[in-house]
Amino acid sequence: MNYLKSGMITTGIAAILICSGAITETIRTDRFEASTESSLWENQPQELQEKLTKSWRGGIKAIRTALNENSEKENITEWNLFYSLEDSLNTLPREEHSSFIAAYYSNERRTMLENGDVMPALLLHPDHTKAILFWEKLDGTYAMITLELQINANNKSEWNVSHSWITKQPSST
Repeated sequence: MNYLKSGMITTGIAAILICSGAITETIRTDRFEASTESSLWENQPQELQEKLTKSWRGGIKAIRTALNENSEKENITEWNLFYSLEDSLNTLPREEHSSFIAAYYSNERRTMLENGDVMPALLLHPDHTKAILFWEKLDGTYAMITLELQINANNKSEWNVSHSWITKQPSST
């Protein structure tokens, strides 16, 4: 029975990866433009593209605000933005995939993600040691989950959730 459950979970994760889309872009300063290189993105209605782009732009602004309020000296300008878990996995070493997927689909994510929330995006540090999963909630706030690469007891690299929070909607200045 456990084998059947693990197979169903694996199949579910694979289905989510396949359905999540394939759009990747790098954030440079405050420039934020939707990529048209992906045929999956091009085939989406313009209204949806604009809604997601606006939401993710607001999320990045909320992250910057939250990091400044917490006195964290993190410059996310050079971080890579991914709209799909599959694309982010392509940049990580294969031996980190399982722990990254587990951290990405953590209990924190499951408890914070609700019906009506906007599709999540992921910022990944250029050295692949830290990531911030974020999305706009139905009420206009932003959910954020920080994932960090750590060395486990077996001296192997492993991704874990370091903290999660919900922040207010960024001001429109």
